Amino acid sequence: MEGLINIGIILTYIMIGFAALTALSFGIKKIISNTKNAKKTLYTILGLVVVCIASYLVASDEVLQSYEKYKISSAESKNVGMGLIMFYSLAFLAVGAIFYSELSKLFSK
Repeated sequence: MEGLINIGIILTYIMIGFAALTALSFGIKKIISNTKNAKKTLYTILGLVVVCIASYLVASDEVLQSYEKYKISSAESKNVGMGLIMFYSLAFLAVGAIFYSELSKLFSK
């Protein structure tokens, strides 16, 4: 029975890998065929990378006394802090974009 489960898990990994490669190949094909939209996509990805780097630089690597019993390293603490800062900053930017969009519609009439 364990052999069957292992085969099923391996088959699942292969199908997920194939699906991921297919999705990436179609995305790359679309970027190559439409270079005007590719620039916008690359700017968006660059913006996410900049937010990620800024979040990492701002995050603290301090491990509080109460978390030492979980054996959390300073690198793990910094990565968690980066993730939280990145989430909150992107959420703030999304809400700000919504407000900007709605207010610009309101004042343009």
